[in-house]
Amino acid sequence: MRWLVIVLALFVFDESYCQIQRDNLDRLYPTNLGKGSHLADTQVQKVRSLFQTIERGIIDGNVGNFSQYFDKQIFVNITRGENGYFSSDQASSLLQHYMETRKVISFKFSRLDESGPTPYATGRLISIYRGTLESAQVYVSCSLQGPGWVIGQFNIY
Repeated sequence: MRWLVIVLALFVFDESYCQIQRDNLDRLYPTNLGKGSHLADTQVQKVRSLFQTIERGIIDGNVGNFSQYFDKQIFVNITRGENGYFSSDQASSLLQHYMETRKVISFKFSRLDESGPTPYATGRLISIYRGTLESAQVYVSCSLQGPGWVIGQFNIY
């Protein structure tokens, strides 16, 4: 029992010490890209908004809701379908055809990573295709280009 108390005390001390070290580094080397900075918060909000727009477009079965955010060349991978790099117009047509051949029952992004240079989101798409209930995983990633975020990859598998 005594060794458990010692281990817990060391763990708490170690966590506190690491936090103090991180705070000191933040004071010594301030950056606009640090956690909690205005720039970082603004970019996270923009990414979150983009993923919400994509989610609504998928639920509505309307790729036009988010196709304006496609990069000039976007990688699309649709299981038992097309895959490769396509122009934004080609990608829009491919994904719209996929949506039109299915009745979307539900979709929600369940995992979002809004940090880093290529934020991504994944979620489960449930739809009916030719009378059969179908489940697919959707993966979307984006990158910052100029003043805004663009979708560089869209996978349905």
